[in-house]
Amino acid sequence: MTIRKRLFISNILMLVIPALLALLVLAAALLLFFSTALPSSGYHLLSSHELSEARGELTEAAADWLSAAGTAGQADLADRLRQTCQQSQMTLVIEHDGAVVGQFGTGSDGQTELLRDALGALGNDGVVSDGNTDLFGAQITVSGDAYQIRISNPVISVDSHRIKVLAVIFAVSVAAVVLLIIFLTNRFLIHFVFQNIAGPLRTLAEGVRQIRDGNLSHRISYQNRDEFLPVCEAFNDMAVRLRASVEQSQKEEASRKELLASISHDIRSPLTAIRAYVEGLLDGVADTPERQRAYLSIVQRKTIELDRMVKKLFLFSKMDMGEYPYSPERIGLSGEIEDFVLASEEEYRRQGLQIVVRAIPQDLFIQADPTYFYSILTNLLDNSAKYRQKEVGTAVIAAEAVGQQVVLTVEDDGPGVPEEALPKLFDVFYRSDPARKHPNQGSGLGLAIVSKSVERMGGHIRAENRPEGGLRMTLVLPRAQGE
Repeated sequence: MTIRKRLFISNILMLVIPALLALLVLAAALLLFFSTALPSSGYHLLSSHELSEARGELTEAAADWLSAAGTAGQADLADRLRQTCQQSQMTLVIEHDGAVVGQFGTGSDGQTELLRDALGALGNDGVVSDGNTDLFGAQITVSGDAYQIRISNPVISVDSHRIKVLAVIFAVSVAAVVLLIIFLTNRFLIHFVFQNIAGPLRTLAEGVRQIRDGNLSHRISYQNRDEFLPVCEAFNDMAVRLRASVEQSQKEEASRKELLASISHDIRSPLTAIRAYVEGLLDGVADTPERQRAYLSIVQRKTIELDRMVKKLFLFSKMDMGEYPYSPERIGLSGEIEDFVLASEEEYRRQGLQIVVRAIPQDLFIQADPTYFYSILTNLLDNSAKYRQKEVGTAVIAAEAVGQQVVLTVEDDGPGVPEEALPKLFDVFYRSDPARKHPNQGSGLGLAIVSKSVERMGGHIRAENRPEGGLRMTLVLPRAQGE
């Protein structure tokens, strides 16, 4: 159940439960009040109107009883008179010529001489009272005979001060009980709502503590489908992203350390060579113009090597930070490759590499920066030229369309690389020569630049060994559609 539903039910019950219980308490209090405040004599209290009606009914019943004298129905009428008098705690006395002809009820205890004298003063017709008993008198005529009817009943009196005190006590008690009911209901409903809030909050707090303490593998397991479920899912997603970010930061930190070490190693070798040959020139080791020229040529070559390495390092750093300008345009793959080969095949021929371009469809277009594309081809072919084993190596360039992608391959007939080294070829400063004994074969930045360039163009690259020998680089790039 969601928290919103629990709150809705809680608000409804906060009104219904106290109202129902308050009604029950009020009813019980009223019952207790009347049973306590009023006399417990069992007398059925009547209003003045009901008392007059009861006296009239008894008078009529008495007339009927006198009319039925000597008949079988008189006994039934007598039973009725007795029951009526008993229910109302009344006493009925019927007299004729001063003699009692009938008496029903509790007897004549309530009809004292004083009350009878007072009633006689009224002509035996009316009501007199001494504060404890009321005496009612009336005269009736039955079959031409005059009869005197006297009906007495006790007077119930209630102390008004006592009633007021009891009323105040019961009112305060009822108010206290109602407030207690509201308090207990509120406590119960708070627990009803909060029990599904406190648990998830504790779970989230524990998760935050685990992340704070470095336990990035901690995950929250929460199954209830309420408002906390998306929060817990977001927490787990945050933990996953945070762990990936930390791992990436650690990996980048390790890469930076490796980068510094690699730069130091690769720059030290040509610098050492330059220093050695310059010292040889200064010390007069090169004592002939030919030897001096040879020394200077080596120094120049090493300087050019350093310059290329620094340029590649600068290019890779700019690409890694996303600051290198990228101006993509729609280029035809066949024309760009032909232009590149035409401009550079002579240089690669001098390096001992022959370039072969297989037929490329004219309708293959990609969205790329020509500078990036030329850099990719240059670095791939430079690797093929550096690592060739034959006197004249061969590099083959081919391309084809596969669905909405263009697959470009550059393969050579060189030595290839160990299988375990294939996934690492595009790492910064990686070379399959673990000892880095031959820095003249490359800085290890070329393929890293290729990988960055391909990613910038929206594609990916992979390396694999050819079954017949050599290395194949496969570039998968998005195909440009339309004009």
